[in-house]
Amino acid sequence: MKTNHYLGLLKLSNMKRKFTLVALLLPTATFAQSSTSSKLFYSLMGFGIVILVFLVLREVVMWYWKVNTIIDNQVKLIRTQQETNNLLTEQITLMKGYYQPDSINSPERTPTKEE
Repeated sequence: MKTNHYLGLLKLSNMKRKFTLVALLLPTATFAQSSTSSKLFYSLMGFGIVILVFLVLREVVMWYWKVNTIIDNQVKLIRTQQETNNLLTEQITLMKGYYQPDSINSPERTPTKEE
């Protein structure tokens, strides 16, 4: 199971490298092929197209690898863990008043003055 996950990440990183290379070379190629008066316009337009394609492909990759679902699940887990930690802290605080410090290791509990 882990090998499939690592292979998926490897494919994703190769795709990122290729896309970065295209993103860097496309504006340069349009700049080199255009006339003197419109080089800047076509370079900016090419760069804008590259950014637009990147954003579209990014959403497709996020959907395919279910990254958004994974992030949502992690946020829920963190929230649940924080609630659990708060409840445990509250329970420990309540238990400190119930047990005396020297009786924690002994099998019988010693009641406090309040009982």
